[in-house]
Amino acid sequence: MKSDTLVSICLAIVGLALIFWAAPLSIRYNAWTTRFRERHPNFNPPPTAEWRARNTKIITVIFRIAGAVFLFRVFLGLLPKSR
Repeated sequence: MKSDTLVSICLAIVGLALIFWAAPLSIRYNAWTTRFRERHPNFNPPPTAEWRARNTKIITVIFRIAGAVFLFRVFLGLLPKSR
């Protein structure tokens, strides 16, 4: 199996995972950053409940865009190469 094929398969799996699990991943990421901010308030203050919800939506969109970019890259690899 060629390394390009293996990379494409891995990118497709990661892309699909990011698209389908974007919301749970963003909730976990937001919880982690909130815990970090609570431990280090001088670095960055903890967000309010309103900003926490907004951050979760933003990170969900970012994860889905990243997954779509990975899948688009796989799709471009499937197209025939022109000379």
